[in-house]
Amino acid sequence: MFSRVLDKIQTFNLDRWGMSLSLLCAVHCMVTPFVILSVPIMARYYMVHPYFHVALALFIIPIGLLAFASGYKHHRNIWVYLLGVPGLFVIVITPYFVHALHYNWNEPLIMTFGSVLLISAHLINRRSCACEAHHH
Repeated sequence: MFSRVLDKIQTFNLDRWGMSLSLLCAVHCMVTPFVILSVPIMARYYMVHPYFHVALALFIIPIGLLAFASGYKHHRNIWVYLLGVPGLFVIVITPYFVHALHYNWNEPLIMTFGSVLLISAHLINRRSCACEAHHH
């Protein structure tokens, strides 16, 4: 059944969504420190709130996994998984360690690294789908 779902998914569009969401995550991580300095109330109640990260993860994880699985099924480019899965892991686990377990990590830097991994995986996946031999 999962294979049929992957056949119907347009990897190209999922990668576009995945890159956009990963870019949104990276922008969030880079902008948050400046927002914290300039607008303390907004920083305290909105952008660094753990639920914001959960909401982003609810979009990023399924789109990333579907795009990577669909792209790998068609093109067998292992780099999509080698970059994408660790990127998803970093995006999911870092906020948990910072907010729930109160580890004092540089969250924006680590989350930006995870976003760069995800964007790279989606770019590789998208370039693989741009070949003229077939259409999705």
